[in-house]
Amino acid sequence: MTEEQYQTWGSGMGFILACIGSAVGIGNIWRFPYIVGENGGGAFLLPFLVIVASFGLLLMLLEFSIGRRYKLSIVSGMANISKNFKWGGAVIAIVAFAMLSYYLVILGWILSFFISNAAQSFLDFDQFTQSYYPILSFFAVLGITFIIVRRGISSGIEQFNKVGILFLIGIIVPLMVYAIMLPNATEGISYFLEPDLTKISEPHIWSTAFGQAFFSLSLGSGSLLTYGSYLRGKHSLIRSSSIIISANTMISIFAGLMIFSFVFSSGMDPQGGIPLIFDVLPTVFSDMSWGFFVGAVFFFLLLVAGLTSAVGLFQVPNASLQDVFKISNKKSSVIIGLALVAIGLPSSLSYSAVDLDLFGVSFLDGMDHIFGIYGITISELIFVVIVTWFVDKKKILEHINSTSRFNIPPIAISILKYTVPVVIVITLVTTALT
Repeated sequence: MTEEQYQTWGSGMGFILACIGSAVGIGNIWRFPYIVGENGGGAFLLPFLVIVASFGLLLMLLEFSIGRRYKLSIVSGMANISKNFKWGGAVIAIVAFAMLSYYLVILGWILSFFISNAAQSFLDFDQFTQSYYPILSFFAVLGITFIIVRRGISSGIEQFNKVGILFLIGIIVPLMVYAIMLPNATEGISYFLEPDLTKISEPHIWSTAFGQAFFSLSLGSGSLLTYGSYLRGKHSLIRSSSIIISANTMISIFAGLMIFSFVFSSGMDPQGGIPLIFDVLPTVFSDMSWGFFVGAVFFFLLLVAGLTSAVGLFQVPNASLQDVFKISNKKSSVIIGLALVAIGLPSSLSYSAVDLDLFGVSFLDGMDHIFGIYGITISELIFVVIVTWFVDKKKILEHINSTSRFNIPPIAISILKYTVPVVIVITLVTTALT
């Protein structure tokens, strides 16, 4: 038995906060509001909330139950179901590693913008990416993530998330209240929440909501299963999952209210993705009184949210190395850290003075397209098929329903077994055609 298998969460609350941290990332702050606004506002929120509260909850329970049942990493856990499925766990671990490699680059940008605002200077994104600062900031956030994970489960990951999530909530609430009180903020709130009921019947809205649910809850990355493997003793998975999903959704909605209030209060058109964070919002902050302070607080919020997710992604391949090769956490974290330097450096170079691209597409954008859009969805498909088709339904339900007042019925697993693979395939096809 490896050093990592002896490690457990120090408390149930530590486990919950770590899982909230894994789920809540920079995607909740910038991707979720953009997706909602572009897909009918409140008309998108309804399908999203329905999917999160049904399929999202069941899939999260499935990952936690397998983690707690086998008490192993994603690779060893899948191999325990059948040696033939070891490849499935390896694919999921590789996807998590690949996503982290470029996620750290974006986190580095956020760190740089935080430092710039704190120093009362506004960075221009184009000038920033034509320098070598993106490379330096990538190494900085990689170092921070490495240090946290290297300290272990209870002393590193749990302690960081306990502080980080409380900081995150303590920042986003007052920042949201400040934003919605700005002039013309109501226009942004309407853009975000006002339902366009003509879109609610469109299949694309539902497939997009399904994909966003995976992205938002960190499903398919293996991080929830990995965190579940460190659970010991009596702990209600249903109660924990409900808290995690509620907190994650609440933070996403707060972020939408905050960001669109900022954007519309300045009379600017909302844009999606990276430009919203690094081009539009800095301009908004520069026109505000106390803009440097508001900008610094905002980017610190993003940094904390991003680091909590990065730690979860790091632990997936890290725990897998420990299980498969029977090595310590210190050794495995060094190996993963060095591998991230090798794979993440090209992504950092793609938005820098080097301007690295591959076949006319920046390396980072290519990685995000392959792993961030398709990879994580395929990973969840692999996981659901292996678990629902080849693990005894009764044994899954034993771990889900133990110590819980409410029991998940056997038909829920059957629904996942037959429905989720079909919906995932539809989501992948829809995404490819749009």
